[in-house]
Amino acid sequence: MLIQILLEKNVSLSKLCDIIQIYPQILLNAKVNNNKKNDYETDKNIQEMIKNLQSEFLNEGRVIIRPSGTEPLIRVMIEGKDQKYINKKAKEMVELIELKLK
Repeated sequence: MLIQILLEKNVSLSKLCDIIQIYPQILLNAKVNNNKKNDYETDKNIQEMIKNLQSEFLNEGRVIIRPSGTEPLIRVMIEGKDQKYINKKAKEMVELIELKLK
């Protein structure tokens, strides 16, 4: 697909890469009870915070919350323009998840 786009647009790969915006990201793990690691999907407070974060970072990053497949953890990944801000928001998300699902 990449080669097809390069040929169709008649541009170099470096020129095509100029349009991609790379944002910093953070990945933190929330330690939870292994029996509760899927409960984040139904917890009202956690879901509300996830929706708020996804809305906030909609056009300038992304938010991915998912349970680990092998450990009693929920992984919180946030990508956005401001490293300090995404660190703060990821820590807040981890704190809420740990509070609710320990």
